[in-house]
Amino acid sequence: MSLAEEIRSVGVKTGELAVCWLGQAGFLLKDSRDSILVLDPYLTNCGERIRGFKRLSPMLLRPEELRPRYHVTTHLHFDHFDYDAIPVIARNTPDALFLGPSSCVNEFVKMGIAPGQCRRLDRGEDYQDENISIRAVLADHGTMAPDAVGILLKMGGHRLYFTGDTAFHEELFREVALFHPQFAAISVNGKFGNMNATEGAEAALLTQCLWATPCHCWTFAEHGGNPGQFCETLKKTKACLSVCFRQGEIQILDQNSTLLRKEESAS
Repeated sequence: MSLAEEIRSVGVKTGELAVCWLGQAGFLLKDSRDSILVLDPYLTNCGERIRGFKRLSPMLLRPEELRPRYHVTTHLHFDHFDYDAIPVIARNTPDALFLGPSSCVNEFVKMGIAPGQCRRLDRGEDYQDENISIRAVLADHGTMAPDAVGILLKMGGHRLYFTGDTAFHEELFREVALFHPQFAAISVNGKFGNMNATEGAEAALLTQCLWATPCHCWTFAEHGGNPGQFCETLKKTKACLSVCFRQGEIQILDQNSTLLRKEESAS
C-alpha cells in the first residue's frame, strides 16, 4: 500500500489526530473530518535543481497525490517551500488554502495561486475556521529567512507546536509553554542556524510538551542532525516523552494525548 493510500484509508475518530512525518521538516495531519493539513512538505528534488542539494531520502508522496485543505509554509527555503510541488498541489486542489509569512504569500501569488486562496501568517498573526486554529510565532533563522515563523496549531482537539527552522532561545520556548502543546516537532539538524539535538531536547523541555519528535534531518548530506541523541537526552529527564517517526509513519494522538502507532507505511 502506498503512503497516499494509507493516508486516505486511515480512520481517525472524534478526539483523535493522525500525525505523519513526511521527512525533513514536513508533517501531514488528518482529523476525524478528513481535513488534511500539511506543513513544510518537501516532496520533490527541487533542492538539487536550485542549490545542488541532492536528496538522500525517498520521495514518499507525489505532489499530485497530495490534496490538502491547508498547506502551511514556515519560510521560503526550498526544503520547506517546495517550488516544484506547490504549483501541482494548487492545480489539483483548487479549494486548498496556502498559508505562510509574507515572503511565501508573495511567491504563492507569483506561482499563479489565486490571492483568495492565500492567507498571510506573519509573526503574531492567526488563521481560524471551524476545523483549526493556527498562530505564527517567532522562529530565529537569522538573515537567511528574516520572516521565518514557528507554528502553534489547534486541530482535532489537540495542540501542536512546530519550531520551523530556528536557533535556540530560552525565552522563545518558555513563551510556547503558555500554549500548553501536547506535541512538538523540533528541528535538530544543527546547521544553517538551527538547533542541534541537545538544544532541541532542551527546547522540548522548555515548552513542557507531552511528546516531542526530532525532524529536519536525514534528507541532505549538507545537513547534520542526531535524532537518537535527541531522544536519549529526553529519556534521561523523564519530563517529556520522545518519539522518533520513521519517514512515512502514521501515528495517532488519541483523546488522552497518547501516541498510538497506527499503520506501517510502504516506504
